[in-house]
Amino acid sequence: MELSKIEFGASMKKECFHFEEGFTYVNHGAYGEVPLKIRDKQQQLLDAQNDNTGAFFRETTPRMYMTAIDAAAKFLGADPANLVFVQNATTGVSTVLKSFPWQKGDEILASVYTYKAVEYACRRVAEFSTGGQIHQFDVRFPIKDELEVINSMTSHLDKHPRVRLVVIDHITSPTALMFPIKRMILECRKRGVWVLIDGAHAPGQVDIKLEELSPDFYVGNFHKWMYTPRGCGVIWVRKEHHDWCTPLVTSHMYKKGFQMEFFVQGTRDDIPYFLIPDSIQFHQDVGGREKINKYSKTLLDKASVLIAERLNTEVLQIPKSMEAPGMRLVLLPEFEGYEKTWEGSERLFLDITKEHRLNCAIYPAQGELYLRLSANIYNEMTDYEKTADLLRQLSKKK
Repeated sequence: MELSKIEFGASMKKECFHFEEGFTYVNHGAYGEVPLKIRDKQQQLLDAQNDNTGAFFRETTPRMYMTAIDAAAKFLGADPANLVFVQNATTGVSTVLKSFPWQKGDEILASVYTYKAVEYACRRVAEFSTGGQIHQFDVRFPIKDELEVINSMTSHLDKHPRVRLVVIDHITSPTALMFPIKRMILECRKRGVWVLIDGAHAPGQVDIKLEELSPDFYVGNFHKWMYTPRGCGVIWVRKEHHDWCTPLVTSHMYKKGFQMEFFVQGTRDDIPYFLIPDSIQFHQDVGGREKINKYSKTLLDKASVLIAERLNTEVLQIPKSMEAPGMRLVLLPEFEGYEKTWEGSERLFLDITKEHRLNCAIYPAQGELYLRLSANIYNEMTDYEKTADLLRQLSKKK
C-alpha cells in the first residue's frame, strides 16, 4: 500500500512501525521511532558493512556520507559546506563549547529550561576553560507573550556584559516551548554576542532555513522527529568559524578542512547518517511536515485537555506561537512519595514505565511536575485516554 494512503493512528502503527506489545507510547520526543522500512534498510547496510568491511568503509562510506550531507542540507535550508554530522545534539553542543576560543572571564547565558546535559556541558566549560560562569534566564508560567522570553534574555545580557555565547533552545526539551529564535538571535547580534541554537527537537517539527536564520551555530537531531536510526545529528557552523570549530575526536584528517575533519572520526557506525535520504523520503511519502503537524496538533489539543480534565489540573498556558507542533505540557497532581524535583520526576517516570508499561515523559518546572506529551503519526486518542486513566488512578493512591 502507498504510504500516503495509510491513515495516521492505528493503521500507520500496524503497517509501518513495530512496538513491544502491551506498552502505550506517548513519548516520541525522547528518542523518536524508526519505521520498519528504515529499519530494514539499516539492517541491509549493516550486513553489507560486515560482509566486506574494507570495501564498505573505503568505497561505500564516502559516497553515502556526501549524499546524506546534501540531502540533510537541502532539508534544512543549508549550504552543504556548512553542515556536518554528529551523533546527537548533545555531542554537537559539546563540540562547539570545547573548541570555542574562550578568553579568561568569558561567560555563558542559557535558560532555566535548557536541556540538563547541555547545561552541564556549559558549566564544565565555564569551570575549566573560561574562569567565568553560566547564567540562566528565567521564563515564568503562564506566558502571555513572546516578549517575556526575549526581555528576560536581553535583561540578562545587559546585566552581564561578559557573556560571550548564548545557548538558546529552538524547542525546550523539558517544557516543549518553541522560543522566538529569530528575534532572539537579532538581539544577540545587536550586542555582539555569539549564538548557539539547540534544535534537538526542531528538524521535522519546524520549517528550518539555516542560511536565512544564520545563528553562529545550530545543532539538531534527525532521529527524534525525522525517523532515522539513532544517533543522527547535525551541526551547522557559520563559515567564519570553520577554522577553529573542530570535532571532539582528532583523526586522520587533521587540518584537512572543516568537512573532512568531521567526516573521518575513526571506526564508527555511520549508517544512521546514510539513512537520512530514506527517512526524508518516508517523511514526505506519508504526507510531509504540514500534514504530520496538523494531525499531531489536533490530537494533542484534544488529548491535553482530556488529561487535564481527568486529573483536575490544567494545560500549560502559553501563546500559540510558542506551542511545539508535536508536544504539550500538562500539570500533574500530587503523587504520594514523589518529590517535585528532577530526582522525583525520574523515579515517577521509571516506576510508571516499569510497573504500568506507559512510556511517557515527566519533568519538574517551577516547583511542580508536568507531563510532557508527544504525538506522532502512529498515535491515536486511545493512547491518551489510557494515559489519563492510569495517572488519575495513581494520583489517588495514598
